[in-house]
Amino acid sequence: MPVLLPLAFLLLQYALFAMSTSISRPAAYILMVVAPLLAALALAVRGRRERSASRMGWYAFAASLAIWSLGAFGNLWQELILGRVNEMYRASMLAFNLAGVPIAFILAGDWRLRIRPVAEIADAITASALGFGFFLYTWSMLTARGEPDEIGVTYLVWLLDTQNLFLALGALIRWYACDSPEERQLFRCLFIFQALYLALIFYNNHFVAGDANFGPEQSALINVTFAMVAGVTLMRVDAVSPWRPDARITRAVRSASPMLLAGALLLVSLFLIRINYPLGTAGILIAIGGYTLRTAMNQVVHIERGDILQRERSELQMIAWSDALTGLANRYFLDQTLNRIAEPGQPLGKQLAVLMVDIDHFKMLNDRYGHREGDNCLRSVAHVLQKSLVRPDDLIARYGGEEFIALIHDVDEAGARVVAERLRTAVEALAIENLGAPLGVVTVSVGAASAQKGFRHGARALVDSADRALYDAKHAGRNQIRSITIS
Repeated sequence: MPVLLPLAFLLLQYALFAMSTSISRPAAYILMVVAPLLAALALAVRGRRERSASRMGWYAFAASLAIWSLGAFGNLWQELILGRVNEMYRASMLAFNLAGVPIAFILAGDWRLRIRPVAEIADAITASALGFGFFLYTWSMLTARGEPDEIGVTYLVWLLDTQNLFLALGALIRWYACDSPEERQLFRCLFIFQALYLALIFYNNHFVAGDANFGPEQSALINVTFAMVAGVTLMRVDAVSPWRPDARITRAVRSASPMLLAGALLLVSLFLIRINYPLGTAGILIAIGGYTLRTAMNQVVHIERGDILQRERSELQMIAWSDALTGLANRYFLDQTLNRIAEPGQPLGKQLAVLMVDIDHFKMLNDRYGHREGDNCLRSVAHVLQKSLVRPDDLIARYGGEEFIALIHDVDEAGARVVAERLRTAVEALAIENLGAPLGVVTVSVGAASAQKGFRHGARALVDSADRALYDAKHAGRNQIRSITIS
């Protein structure tokens, strides 16, 4: 099983340590380089398996351990190859500090927003500046040559503990507040690593490092951390998590994480500015600029999401207001429009005509040719009726079955008859076959009702009057127009 591989690594390590000093000491240095690399490999494999937005986090975690191994290699080179023991090595210390940069980047990220690459770059620059700034400040606690200075080393060690505590608490908070099962696995693994790393590095820095009674074998205890994170990473855990944090906490943490990264850089830069004014000032500017840029990008994302939601809402509204078969406005939209035009007792603001259009002998067409041809007929008639209304304010809607209604603004009875005749002739010109009809083609009958400005019986009264006029047209032989004016 993959989980047994880290355990086998630890057993091999302590088997080597049980041998003579000539073997155990070089083995300790080598294993402290190899262990984080193997853990980084496990994290990279896990990242490759991920299909969620957390993939970037696993890769960043792997990069952190790979950078840490460079620091361990620096110690190997200085102490095992060059024979310099119990000294602080600038390059190694820089690598150990920069190993926290990808972790800080993970803690500040919110990958589900899919923010612009420029915002991700801003996060990366801010985290890198934090790592470099923290290194410069901590290294300044030592002497110029980098040799141990008791007070400086003590202060440096406590600063490193503060850094590790900051990252561990950040991982714990992100784990607690995360509502995505995939991301919860990432932050759980990150917290386990940071908590164990905090404890073991605290032990190493305060009780092992610099003590002549201890060697690299004791420092290699840190490999337990890398073995643990590799084991947790390789475990196949169900992505479903019963934990659901309060949504307000989740939103607060996701919003505050980038702010804390910029705030940490700002704080470090304020300490650094007393030692190196140009670099401290640069850190302050990066903190302010990075956070401002990321906030702007987040705002762009939120605006775009709002626009998308508005478009989707409009599309859903259009679907709710449209007839699925013909694409015209449906009965619901027509009713809403009539309510807006005028309720009973409210005067019409302008002249209005209602045309009710009915396909003649439609049942006969359905029975003879089938419902599919009936639907095709309805679509064709709807299309030509819509094309025949040339003014943008006029409306054609499907009223139900084979009936349609047109609302025509600013026309009297004569104008309504002109429009009705245009609709009738347009449908007849389609020449849709209907052998049971008198002309052998599909025709329509139209009833028109008109009202003058100030009409107080409501728009629905016009619909009822148009329906009566349509009844008269049907009884007059169909393929006819009948109109009335009501007051």
